[in-house]
Amino acid sequence: MNFDFSDDIKAMTAEVRRALERSCNMAEVRRCLEDGMFHPGGLISKPAWGVLAEMGVTGARIPEQWGGSGLGMLELAACAEEIGRVCAPVPSLPSVYLATEALLHSGTDSQRERWLPQLARGEAVGSMCFAPIDADGERLTARYAAVPAGAVADFLVVMSADDCAVLIDLHQDGVSRHPLRVLDPGSPMAELALNAVRSEPMNCPAGSYQGIRNRAAVLLAFEQLGGASRALDIARDYTLQRKTFGRTVASYQAVKHLMADVWVKNEIARGHAYHGAWASQTNDPALPLAAACARVSASEAFEFAAREALQLHGGIGFTWEADIHPFYKRSRSTALSLGSSREWKRRIAQLLHRQHMTIAHEL
Repeated sequence: MNFDFSDDIKAMTAEVRRALERSCNMAEVRRCLEDGMFHPGGLISKPAWGVLAEMGVTGARIPEQWGGSGLGMLELAACAEEIGRVCAPVPSLPSVYLATEALLHSGTDSQRERWLPQLARGEAVGSMCFAPIDADGERLTARYAAVPAGAVADFLVVMSADDCAVLIDLHQDGVSRHPLRVLDPGSPMAELALNAVRSEPMNCPAGSYQGIRNRAAVLLAFEQLGGASRALDIARDYTLQRKTFGRTVASYQAVKHLMADVWVKNEIARGHAYHGAWASQTNDPALPLAAACARVSASEAFEFAAREALQLHGGIGFTWEADIHPFYKRSRSTALSLGSSREWKRRIAQLLHRQHMTIAHEL
């Protein structure tokens, strides 16, 4: 059994890594974060977003008939790791992992024809929130807090836990956007107030709500995995050149043990992320549990790696000049996306209990 990506996927992601390193270096990331603190709704790195669209990442899951590259879940997961590795200020989670998936699985033909080609080319940004829907006919009045990329999104998909969903064009009267001040300007959020706006019902098969959340959780786990790996690399490089009392910081045994702990957590998260990607690709019944495990392990690995790497930098780690600083912010923001680790741990407990009861019943 092969537990690694194929050579073709590795070759593709190597090209994505080189392209992102050129278009989204730390100077570009820092520029977006600095300007995003004063720009309503944050800033998207246009060079990075353009590269992702040009290389087919934004349209990875979109069939060729709608302008996409028609790749699978494994390819997109591998690319997501590269996005996280450079801490790219791009709306990959709301637009690619959520809104695009919602259209593919629950959109009508007209909705797909209108939005999927634009999403594939990177010309449109979508967003999605999970909330109850109370529409009066085709008109919707509601207020949604903390919508990812809400200030720049072109449309919003609202999906409830009972697999009911609507699509809202955000370029219409009655839509008010209120950008929120967030810890990580690279993952901006906004409050959306809708006043009797037109909403388009979507076709939602049973299980759409959990299916979309699970696949997005796996892809976000790969972004976190990329960020955690890069945090370890940054800490290693800094401690190898930084000296105290005539010795490099990396030569101290306590530092070696700490970085070994980071590496172990990263590899545990990698195993769970790979399992989640396989379950997503094959639509295996293990997907709900695999996604929850990937979400928890990747969140904890990224937070641990970023926090300890920042500590190894000393006081300079808390400043904008240190490359680890944006990764620390990203680790905190991604840990709360799609629900907290506590929520996903509760999900793991429920799924394991259900499996136990099923086995006990069969016996």
